[in-house]
Amino acid sequence: ALALHLSMLGACGSQSSGDEYAGQIEVCVAAERNGLLDAAAQACGAALAIAADGDYGPGRLSNLLYRLGRIERQRGNFQEAGVLVGRSLALEEQQGSSEAVATRLIELTFNAAGQQRWSDAARFLERVAPLAEELKGDDRSAAANAFRAIGVRLGGMGQAVQAERFKAKARELDGA
Repeated sequence: ALALHLSMLGACGSQSSGDEYAGQIEVCVAAERNGLLDAAAQACGAALAIAADGDYGPGRLSNLLYRLGRIERQRGNFQEAGVLVGRSLALEEQQGSSEAVATRLIELTFNAAGQQRWSDAARFLERVAPLAEELKGDDRSAAANAFRAIGVRLGGMGQAVQAERFKAKARELDGA
């Protein structure tokens, strides 16, 4: 029933672009929350197309690129996910938002880890380390998890110094 409702929300064609954008975002968020990643990707992609065609500003574009990249990673489309999140990261670096830059780098870390590209994941985390204190809530927890997981992986690869530094950063972010 939810999938039918979501497809009906996404199919409304006689709306203004602003209404269509809002509807696509609503579908994307609901679908992602309910694990319907294909529907979420389709709706976020449609919202991104509307935002790119309109004057929606770099903040909205960045958020859509990031969300769609995160969804694509969850779908196993790592290459596409990396491109989308990389575009979002570039926009955030231009805007100067340290917190948003950190969240994009964490997502790129998870994307690299999903491809077993451990040195790339570690490189992203090195860039996150000085920004991580600005993270709060779920973003802070995700950062702690990334530092912990990559630290464990690096430890198993004989990179003890970097592994311990990452594990210590995880403990710091956890508040321990």
